[in-house]
Amino acid sequence: MFNVVLVEPQIPQNTGNIARLCAATAMQLVMVGEPGFLLSDRHLKRAGLDYWEFVQIKHEPDIDAYFAHLDMAHTYLLTTKVKRPYTQINPQPGDSFLFGKETAGLPEWLLKANPDSCATIPMKNPQARSLNLATSVGIVMYHMLSRFNFGLDK
Repeated sequence: MFNVVLVEPQIPQNTGNIARLCAATAMQLVMVGEPGFLLSDRHLKRAGLDYWEFVQIKHEPDIDAYFAHLDMAHTYLLTTKVKRPYTQINPQPGDSFLFGKETAGLPEWLLKANPDSCATIPMKNPQARSLNLATSVGIVMYHMLSRFNFGLDK
């Protein structure tokens, strides 16, 4: 139904957890750029458990080429650097949701070039810089799926 896009993920356990979520919800997982770990990493495999055969994974190693071909009419950028909450997104099946690497988020130039595509998960405590990547993906994507009865109608 949706594409979960991880841009240069750094922590294998997060990516494994997200892969498991994608397997359970039939969403495609797209990894853009080079991850900060090997795809054979035992922590990655352990976090994904035995769900790997059910995950639709696509790897786009050329980050610049991927960004150059983004269809921003169907792409959302999740960031801590805006005020618009993710609950204001009106998704359509096939839309892509980009999440940046744990250490830096999405590139600043991408956010500035596409302000209407940016959204955040509101946090009450201004001292908290961000949420865990896997937690963020779970929050946002389950909300988006809820708008389509979790894809259970088909």
